[in-house]
Amino acid sequence: MAKHNNTPEKPKMAPEEALFQALSLCRKAGALTMGFDAVEDACVKSKAWLVMVASDASAKTVQRLNYAVGDLVDVISMPLTQDRLADISRKPVAVYAVTDRNLAKLCFDRLSDCGAIKNEEDMSE
Repeated sequence: MAKHNNTPEKPKMAPEEALFQALSLCRKAGALTMGFDAVEDACVKSKAWLVMVASDASAKTVQRLNYAVGDLVDVISMPLTQDRLADISRKPVAVYAVTDRNLAKLCFDRLSDCGAIKNEEDMSE
């Protein structure tokens, strides 16, 4: 007789919440660099795999970041605000870098789920 799996399905998590949890995991693993100067330093030393900017970061900060590290690492704007991310960073911070390759892949996938990353197929239209 076949056994039936009666365990209830887990409810789907909102993409932004999944990204927040991925960033929290990076922080707990010690693979999250926060703050403009620290992120810039990590990029120059080739330690950063992914750089993310809070959605409410100033245009000047984003411009400076792209100028400083845009050739080294992709800079991606995430759909989370500095206030929402303050639970992870303990204060409002606009710039984050992930220094672990596998965790960067996890965050990149979560950013894709949120629609923060445009695929090349989407850009051709």
